Amino acid sequence: MIGPLKILAAALLLLCCGPCALADQALRHIGLQLLWKHQFQFAGYYAAQQQGFYREAGLDVTFHEASPNKDSVDAVLSGQYEFGVGNSDLLLYKASGRPIVVLGVVFQHSSLALVALEKSGIHNIHQLTGKRVMIEPHSAELIAYLKREGIQVPQSRIKFFPHSFGVEELLNGEADAMSVYSTDEPYVLDQAGLNYSVFSPRSAGIDFYGDNLFTSKDFLQAQPGVVAAFRQASLRGWEYAMAHPEEMADLIIAHYSNRKNKDQLLYEYEQMRPLLRPDLVAAGYMYPGRWQHIADVYTELGMLPSDFSFKDFLYDPDALHIPAWVYWATGVVLGFSLFAGGCAVYILKINRRLSREIAQRKVMRDEVEEANQSLRLQIKQIQSLQDELREQALHDPLTNLYNRRYFHELLEREIAQNERDGKPLSLVMIDIDYFKQINDTYGHQTGDRVLVALADIIRSAIRRGDSAFRFGGEEFVLVLPGIGTEVGYERAETLRKIFAELSVLTDEGDARTTLSAGVATWPIHAADAKKLLHEADKALYVAKEAGRNRTVIAEN
Repeated sequence: MIGPLKILAAALLLLCCGPCALADQALRHIGLQLLWKHQFQFAGYYAAQQQGFYREAGLDVTFHEASPNKDSVDAVLSGQYEFGVGNSDLLLYKASGRPIVVLGVVFQHSSLALVALEKSGIHNIHQLTGKRVMIEPHSAELIAYLKREGIQVPQSRIKFFPHSFGVEELLNGEADAMSVYSTDEPYVLDQAGLNYSVFSPRSAGIDFYGDNLFTSKDFLQAQPGVVAAFRQASLRGWEYAMAHPEEMADLIIAHYSNRKNKDQLLYEYEQMRPLLRPDLVAAGYMYPGRWQHIADVYTELGMLPSDFSFKDFLYDPDALHIPAWVYWATGVVLGFSLFAGGCAVYILKINRRLSREIAQRKVMRDEVEEANQSLRLQIKQIQSLQDELREQALHDPLTNLYNRRYFHELLEREIAQNERDGKPLSLVMIDIDYFKQINDTYGHQTGDRVLVALADIIRSAIRRGDSAFRFGGEEFVLVLPGIGTEVGYERAETLRKIFAELSVLTDEGDARTTLSAGVATWPIHAADAKKLLHEADKALYVAKEAGRNRTVIAEN
């Protein structure tokens, strides 16, 4: 139950600030420090500006791009800007005593990864030893990834140097590998026709939040209303942006940056969707248990103390945040009230009966409010459970690809759409060769890492509009709308060759294997979804019987 002093403080805050807020129509100037250059990654904030959500909240917001020499966390904690966007290493800042408060999560799954061109000779994460790696600030999860893979930093002799926020150093050979967003730089490399490898922390079981909106504890205490208003307007912006990608791409080019063309921005949007999950998870949603898991991983790898406290780290939108000066003013008011009360004893005696009735009603009101708060908490817990259930319903929990259940629904829909458009659709069935031997020889944990590694390869290779599924066990399926048989075959062969170079380090040595694939195309090989799946599966069987490590096209 909220204490009397806090209730009185809240009332005083409303009395003091309410009329002023109504009278003063001037907008409050606010700065948001971005984590990167202007792009779709921050579309929600642009949408909140363009749609007037910030103005409705009484705010005038400016956005500030990141640069190699600027620390976005310091920019917020020093008071240069009021808000910032940060990665999971906000935990490490908090552990070092920095007063950070995370207001909400945008990316349910971080897109941070490492990439190396094929010409560098780096085909697995362990070959980074002794290489030149360009890495951006706030990439602690990549360091955690290396440590979990047994690569000790700095003993590994990896030569880290600051990120230039571009790919030129990678292209001209000044860097052997670099940190990237899986939603961003792969597009540039694909357009250049380059072969490359993407190393994702998720292949080592590191699945962190990404792009977290944060502020400082001092600013929250001084301006709780501004924080609440900015957070709410920003989350409204994210809901709008993810529902209107074409409009947002045009807006970014017209008002923020033409560094990327529209196709590139829409590619970024499509890669962001499975990381944000706007269809299942409300914008800004964060689960304390997930943050605890992130902290446990950092602790396991010696990057975070075991006694780390989450106190004041996660923002609670339902909490009553009252500035310190209001408590001081409340004390003054109470002191004056006691003095005045001594002079009014006679009046209070006369009205004793009325006072008792008022007190009883206040107790009843507090009890109702306490019950309402309990009900709101239960509703939030139910919504959290619903979000998790929806996540499980459509996605494979290990690889985060779509699951078999969703495959049948989507394939029927895609065939109907391609029939209307008069375009073909290719289906690729993939099976990892000798997967049982991997599990028997190295253990199921290594088998899981192989599955995740293949999923990451598939995720980085498919186009915007393609869909990838873990069909079951070691089987995967790709749905390629608008793609004919020859191109479908080429896509499968590209995946096969990349996967053949993959190795997963174990205590017994490198675990390596290959894959086989079958390709069938609608309407050439089949007239409906069920038949198409059957033909692709038959082609896969032929590939297996012919010796594995090959791609076979279904018979006409």
